[in-house]
Amino acid sequence: MENITNTLVTTAIFDEKRTHRYLLTKTWDSEKQTLTIITMYPHYDGILNIDLTTQLIMNKVSEMDEFGSINFVNLYSNITTPINLKHLEENAYDKHTDIQIMKAVKESDEVILAWGAYAKKPVVEARVNEVLEMLKTHKKKVKQLMNPATNEIMHPLNPKARQKWTLKAQPIFGGWR
Repeated sequence: MENITNTLVTTAIFDEKRTHRYLLTKTWDSEKQTLTIITMYPHYDGILNIDLTTQLIMNKVSEMDEFGSINFVNLYSNITTPINLKHLEENAYDKHTDIQIMKAVKESDEVILAWGAYAKKPVVEARVNEVLEMLKTHKKKVKQLMNPATNEIMHPLNPKARQKWTLKAQPIFGGWR
């Protein structure tokens, strides 16, 4: 019989009112590489109460032996607005959202874009393009989570992503499609 103990360290950065979660980090092996994943928006605080997206990402990344921590950042950082309105609200993100995205990206060995097809909506596409512009200087470490059936970016909740992650480094800068 073998007794295994592991510690998962979770840290998060919020605004003072806790209406924005800018960064969520989960570390289980600080000796290994760090991955940053960019999705649409946080659903919970992510410290004790985690959503399905966070859990699915944790499961897939922990299967990748080279990584020991994940930075979760989002296009939109507001955690208090209903999900269907997050991208429409004036307070959907702020300058600290972008600061924390870039800080996470700089500190990471690899970056995965996983905001899914929802980001094709015109109101979201403008935000996607802003973030892609910020990421240009780090493009060598940026990959997309791809749907192998459509060859389009997908979200971790997509049924295809639950089976297998297909990561592609593509010329997404100057237009992400």
